[in-house]
Amino acid sequence: MVTPISGGTAFDFGAAAQATAAQPQTTPAPAAHTKIPTRIEPAADTVKLSPSAQVRLLKTQGETIPQIAINTALSAEAVDGYLGITQALPATVAAGNK
Repeated sequence: MVTPISGGTAFDFGAAAQATAAQPQTTPAPAAHTKIPTRIEPAADTVKLSPSAQVRLLKTQGETIPQIAINTALSAEAVDGYLGITQALPATVAAGNK
C-alpha cells in the first residue's frame, strides 16, 4: 500500500529525473525557392594607373625600357620621358679640327 506524502513538490518526488532531456533546437530547412550562397565573393576593386605611374611601377619591377614600351603600348621616348631619362645630343665635331 502506498501512502501519499503531503507538502512535497514534483521535484521532491523524482519528477525531475524522469523529465525528458532537452532537445537541441533545429533550424527549419529553407524553402525550395530560397538559394543559400555557398561562398560569398567579395566585390572586386580595380585601380587604373596613369601611364606615368604604370611606367614607374614596371621599372621598379625590373622591366627594361623596351619591355615597358611594349607592355604599355608607348614609345620608348615616352617611357624615357616618364622616367626622366633624357638622351644626350650627339657631339658635333668642329669644322676646323681635322
